[in-house]
Amino acid sequence: MSEVLRVEGLRKRFGRHEVLSGLGFALEPGRVHGLLGRNGEGKTTLARILLGIIPKDGGRITFKGKDVLFADASYKQAIGIVPEDPFFYEAMTVAELIRFNAAFFPRWNAGQAADSLAAFGLEPKARIRQLSRGQKLKLELAVALAAQPELLILDDPTSGLDVPTRQDVLKGVIRNLADAGTTVLFATHMVHELERIVDRLFILHGGRLVLDEDYEKVKAAARSVRLLFDEGPPEGLTIPGSRQVHVDGRIVEAVVYPWDAASEDAVKTCGAQHVDITALSLEDIFVSFVS
Repeated sequence: MSEVLRVEGLRKRFGRHEVLSGLGFALEPGRVHGLLGRNGEGKTTLARILLGIIPKDGGRITFKGKDVLFADASYKQAIGIVPEDPFFYEAMTVAELIRFNAAFFPRWNAGQAADSLAAFGLEPKARIRQLSRGQKLKLELAVALAAQPELLILDDPTSGLDVPTRQDVLKGVIRNLADAGTTVLFATHMVHELERIVDRLFILHGGRLVLDEDYEKVKAAARSVRLLFDEGPPEGLTIPGSRQVHVDGRIVEAVVYPWDAASEDAVKTCGAQHVDITALSLEDIFVSFVS
């Protein structure tokens, strides 16, 4: 499959703190890529580097096969961004902001902008300073949609929003964008936001990706194992793929990824009197990689 964007060996340091350390991944067209990471792990730094807002310290970024250079702004016309805290000229009206942005994007679709404002219930004559946080997010999305980006980057945009608004964004916008061919990178620390929409899952920890896999494969290969022994677990018990192991007397609990034939054989032959194997939620999977 062709790639919209590729990152190789990306590094970024602020003073003595290295935020991104040899980061690498690829974004495929028409898919939702979920980037999970705790606050402070570098998600916003990555988004700003991809958008050319701050320079990288090392590594390579290519967009549609061409090197992305910090001084070159041409590729930005093909990228949309919805940040956690969007910046607006508060004195503008909604309609004025739409007209202002239209000048920067050659593929601007005025009809799409009007449709989005109507769908989101945004009054064109309303002053931006009068809008709620949820309305401002929808305005940012309206701008991004009208620009018809090939790549849309969302940097924790739903943090702090009410549930109905989050669901409108996730179900009614992001998934539809990907189905129409737009590539999406959704960076967030809110695990439950991704479960219904993500195609490929990235987990960022310590400046690197500790997981890069199709989400359906991750779900199929992650298990929680609970073993009960008569007199305690045998010495040297190991389960291939164990990421977290907790022993409490006669009980052993473990998170296993990937769960495979070797893991299954180890559990079957460990001598446990009772075995309980269950699937894991995305939250449990995430915690197992960053704890």
